[in-house]
Amino acid sequence: MDAARTWLIGVYIEGMSGSAASAAHSGQLEIDADLKDVARQVHEEFADRLDPRQVDECFDRVAAKFAAVKVRSFVPLLVRRYVREELQASLEHA
Repeated sequence: MDAARTWLIGVYIEGMSGSAASAAHSGQLEIDADLKDVARQVHEEFADRLDPRQVDECFDRVAAKFAAVKVRSFVPLLVRRYVREELQASLEHA
């Protein structure tokens, strides 16, 4: 992970509360309204190449990192980018 990406994730995760983080880790993440369109786009993009459950797991894992972020302007963009990168990497290593 490059330094800029690490810094960006750190900035957004700083605001996470303990309860939101524990809920995200327990797998109880509910997709926020601002991420529903992103989830649909990612599923459409990888539908013919990956199992939908794998896409869901990746999406949930990445979205959980931003669960309690107060300023959500860039969250959909960042979640989509990181999910796509992770899924592309999994395809390249398959």
